[in-house]
Amino acid sequence: MKIKLILSVVCCFFLVVTSSTYAVSKDKLNNRIDRSNYFLEKIMEIPETSVPLTLMKSCHGIIIMRQYKAGFIFGVKGGMGVALKRDVETRKWSAPSFVTSGEASFGFQAGGQLTDTIILIMNKSGIESLLLTKFKLGVGAALAVGPVGRDTEAKIGQNTAYLVYSMAQGLYGGLVFEGGFISQDDNANREFYGRKISVKEIFQNTDDIPDEVKALIRTLEKYSNF
Repeated sequence: MKIKLILSVVCCFFLVVTSSTYAVSKDKLNNRIDRSNYFLEKIMEIPETSVPLTLMKSCHGIIIMRQYKAGFIFGVKGGMGVALKRDVETRKWSAPSFVTSGEASFGFQAGGQLTDTIILIMNKSGIESLLLTKFKLGVGAALAVGPVGRDTEAKIGQNTAYLVYSMAQGLYGGLVFEGGFISQDDNANREFYGRKISVKEIFQNTDDIPDEVKALIRTLEKYSNF
């Protein structure tokens, strides 16, 4: 009975956090952008643990999100954030596309966790995956834990598309294999831009940036265009 109750609570948590039909407002989306900017500044302000500037300078894009995790034996994670494309030639950042994340895992685990995550997109194939409605982000050669240190001369594998940086808030313990996905948040994009709009169209916009995003763009430029 207890196991069924736990599974029910966890599954409800998963559906609420990752559902594309949740209620969304412009204020909530602005808060999501502001939170992304705050976390980027927070992780970059400590030289020893920040994302290397050389990687920021060479990245093709970035995903910044807050993820929520809960589980006991069976676990789920969901999250919400923003994704931006960087033109490596002009060094301009695009307007943001809103995204959600989700995953399920099975293994020994306990507790709950709130995690802020940055995913650097390091090549063209990583950007192309973002244009899909939904894509899987799992363990493999294309995904790696990013090296740290602001002045580190980092080298990554040729096939590495994503570098992950996380900062946890709360408690979580476990040794599990996890596979997850990132989905385009079409409802959020429609609400923020006032019309139905594709991710490709959003990423093509590097000039007409909404005022609500300009602080985040300035932060990205500070660390990628040094």
